[in-house]
Amino acid sequence: MKKILFLMMGAALMMSCGNSKEKMKQLARENLELSVDYPKQLKVLAVSEPDSAFGTGYFTKDEVKGMLRTMKVVTDTIMKRTGNMSRFNPEDHYVVSLAERQMRSMADIRSLIMHGDRKGEFSGWKVRIDYQCVDAAGLPYRSERWCFIDKEGKQVYKSFELPIP
Repeated sequence: MKKILFLMMGAALMMSCGNSKEKMKQLARENLELSVDYPKQLKVLAVSEPDSAFGTGYFTKDEVKGMLRTMKVVTDTIMKRTGNMSRFNPEDHYVVSLAERQMRSMADIRSLIMHGDRKGEFSGWKVRIDYQCVDAAGLPYRSERWCFIDKEGKQVYKSFELPIP
């Protein structure tokens, strides 16, 4: 009888955890939809499982390496397209938009990492979403969005994006 009771409690716990993870992923998607210029053009490519967050500035070494690798790819793309800036064209909306998004991202990354390299107390959850959409000028773009969600899994309290060329 005790075994059955423990099995039922375990199953209920697993179901409730899975359900809350799906709710957090949905919350992150809804937050993303509110932030893009054309939500109907939004295509979600991947959503990570919610991971424990210990402040908005604490990332694992692998996460930081991934972010910096992404920024290097963006820089390389801009340099290749502009001939190391020797053929920069301010009318090239793709390059200008990508550079603006990269500068915003680098500022966010710097402030997050500089203030949070130590693992603090559990502060909630983080979810990463890879997506593509269309910007205000009608050009398609891809990005990776990080959403920080409170401990209860009910509210996104911080987010930032990394452009993907």
